[in-house]
Amino acid sequence: MRESLLRAHVWLVATLVPLLVNILDIRGLLRVAQWPRRWHPYKGVSAEQIAALVDQRLANPRNMKRRRCLRQGLTFFHFLHLAGVPSVLRFGVLGPATSGQRLHAHCWVSVNGKDYYPPLGPVAEILTHSYQP
Repeated sequence: MRESLLRAHVWLVATLVPLLVNILDIRGLLRVAQWPRRWHPYKGVSAEQIAALVDQRLANPRNMKRRRCLRQGLTFFHFLHLAGVPSVLRFGVLGPATSGQRLHAHCWVSVNGKDYYPPLGPVAEILTHSYQP
């Protein structure tokens, strides 16, 4: 029952993230990612279990294809919060492969020193947001 509820909840949140990205700035997104503050209904669920559900839900995204990492990162970070798992949401910029190309942003999550959805190359970290229960 609990896993079915978690799976449905992941599906709903991952569906709402593209809408939230269109109406909220980064501060608003981070506030929503850690809402509600003291409610941890998935306490005891591991980061690996949550990552697997998020990966499964977002395996073939229709929305935010070029910003998939942002959708994954925000969804994963939100559920880590709901599970009471300390984590860090990180944002960085990757340089262009050749001159004349534009920079690319990337979002990933760190849990106990392990990076989930890490960047594929050198990145300049520009923002971190921590959750400590």
